[in-house]
Order: sequence, then C-alpha cells, then structure tokens
Amino acid sequence: MCWAEARPSVQLVFLLRFVVGTVSAAGLPQVTGRTVLGLAAWWCAVACAYLLNGVTDVREDRANGSRRPIARGDLPVRTAAAVTTLLAVTALVLGGLAGSGVLGWVVGFLLLGWAYSASPVRAKQSSVLCAVVVFGLGATSYAAGVAAAGTGWTATGGVFGCVMAAWMALVGSVVKDLGDVGGDAAGGRRTVAVVHGVVAARALAVAGAVLVGAAGTAAAALWAPLALVGVVPVAVGAVWVVARVVRDARRESADRTQRRDAYRAFMVTQYAANLLVLAAFAAG
Repeated sequence: MCWAEARPSVQLVFLLRFVVGTVSAAGLPQVTGRTVLGLAAWWCAVACAYLLNGVTDVREDRANGSRRPIARGDLPVRTAAAVTTLLAVTALVLGGLAGSGVLGWVVGFLLLGWAYSASPVRAKQSSVLCAVVVFGLGATSYAAGVAAAGTGWTATGGVFGCVMAAWMALVGSVVKDLGDVGGDAAGGRRTVAVVHGVVAARALAVAGAVLVGAAGTAAAALWAPLALVGVVPVAVGAVWVVARVVRDARRESADRTQRRDAYRAFMVTQYAANLLVLAAFAAG
C-alpha cells in the first residue's frame, strides 16, 4: 500500500530520468555496482518524497476524491510516516555506498521533497514555489544519473535535462492543479487555480507548454542536435496539452477526471521523450 500511495507511475519516470542521466554521460555502460546502488538509492528517495506527500495531503486528497490508500483509510498515516523515515535512511545509506556524488544528489532530492510537502516551506501551497521545487526534483534526477556514471555532463544531457525539468515545473505542476481546485482550497493552498481561478491556471498552463516546447526545441537545435530526438516529442506534447486544456475549457460541466486529461497528456509526453532520447543515447 505504501508503494501504491507513492504513485508507481511517478516513481518509474523518476527512475527513467536517472537512467537517462547515466547513459547521457557514459553511453550505454555495462551495469556496475555503483549504478545499481545509485538507482536503488534514487528509488528509495523518490518513494520517500511521494509517500511523505501522501502523509501530509490527507485532507486535500480526501476532498478531491482520491482513491489512494491513505485517503480511502486503508493505510494508517502513522504506518506511512514510519515507512517514509525508513526509506529516507535507506536512500542515504545506498547513496553513500554509490559514491559521494550520488549521495549529494540524494540529500538534495530528499530536502526538496521535504520542502515540497512539509513545514516550514510547504512549496505545494504556492504555484511559484511549487514550480521551483519541481524543477529541482527533475534536475537532480538527471544529475544523480550523471554522478552514478562517474563522468561529467554532456551538452546533450544538459540541454535535455533542463528541458524536461522545465516541462515538469512549467507544465506538469500547473495542469496537475486543474483537477484539484476544490481539495486544494480546502487544504488552504494558494495556487493560481485557487487564488485567481481555473481560467488563469489554464492560461498559465498553455503559456508554459508553448514556452517549453518552442524554447526547448530552439535550444536543442542550437547546442545539442541529438537531444531533438527527445525534445521534439515535447513540442508535440505541448500541442497536445494545449488542445486538452482548450477542450476542457469549453466543457462547463467537465468533471475531475476530464479536467485531468491535460495532466495525462503531460505524463505520456515525458515518458515518450525520455524513452526516445534514452534509445538515441544507447544507439550512439
């Protein structure tokens, strides 16, 4: 139940980012002990961060009709909190065994996960703070993979990692709120959707998608042509997200499931982009 609470689809894409970082720095290396330890440490850190989010989001999740284990009452908060602590300790131990570089990024990720969900920062309460922290969660995932490779950043890896972190910060963190306005308001959040309304949040989501799609493609074309393999799908995904947002805006009676269509487009896009660029790195 803790695994389910920590959102398996999100856990998987974070591991994919780590692997992309590793392969971007060192080609397709043979599996080494440090890489395996680093990947295991990263999974523990990600599961810790998202389980902590579930522990701190009970009121909002129940108000939004979430069916995750804590919200529906099947997983006690105290049990989830204990597992969160265990995961954090395990992530630090495995990160240390993987090397100081990986350990540093694990520490950074855990701190960002805490800042997102817990006091005193609670970045999830504000769209601006949320975007900053989410960018960091994405960027550290690619950076940890690079550290596990034991080499340094390449231009292709750097450009792609920045584009995907921006996709998370400027698109994912905004469209996620479109289906959660009621619960976010009940939890006292001050997101754009809560403070300024869904119309303003939709406009921000459209602007973010267009910006990342256009600027990311231009940056890859100028400095890292190989990254276009992953960045062009982001541009296509931006069009998809915009279309979903516009369509939902025309549905006055859209329910929460329909309002999350843009978030699903965001998720599918980042999976496709990471998998495609991983294949390109492996082939190269």
